[in-house]
Amino acid sequence: MKENEITRSKRGVGAYLLIVLGLLAAGMLIWFILSYNTLVAKEEAVKTAWSQVESNLQRKVDLLPNLVKTVKAYAKHERDLYTKIAALRAQAASVLKESSSGPDETRLAKLDTLQKALRKQTARLFAVAENYPVLRSSEQFLQLQSQIEGAENRINITRMQFNEAVGDFNRYMRTFPASIVAGFAHFRRKAYFKAAPGSEKPLELNL
Repeated sequence: MKENEITRSKRGVGAYLLIVLGLLAAGMLIWFILSYNTLVAKEEAVKTAWSQVESNLQRKVDLLPNLVKTVKAYAKHERDLYTKIAALRAQAASVLKESSSGPDETRLAKLDTLQKALRKQTARLFAVAENYPVLRSSEQFLQLQSQIEGAENRINITRMQFNEAVGDFNRYMRTFPASIVAGFAHFRRKAYFKAAPGSEKPLELNL
């Protein structure tokens, strides 16, 4: 009789432990899934924000040939400037077309350097136009100037939005339990797209 009671008691304890272990396993699985899904969502937000940066960088790159052509019609002697802009534009277009699952630190550094150089040469181009009143007041030039300045502004805005998304992802990835899930699922810290000094200011026309 006592042996039967002991056996039933052991079975009860065993069943209780199995239930507890099952609940713990289910809780851990739910915890893992929720953390993983949040990491995926935040990573997608980073990629979406980056696509907006790329789009605006590409827009600026696409506008430069028309600007050069317009200025060149009046200032044919600025060959060195036109050559520099063409070379920088080609490099920027090449980096933008690079296949990548996301912007890594090396690619961001390249783009930042090229963006800074393009900005400087574009400002020089506007300065050249200042010497030609007819060019400076032409509708085509004014439209291009407005479009390029608009692209510059959008680059700065989308750069900030991208960096905010990167910061949100990186902060979440460092928290517990997301840090464990991130390591297990091979999520990596994202790089920021640092702005070149003075990039938040409008292009100067008189250099």
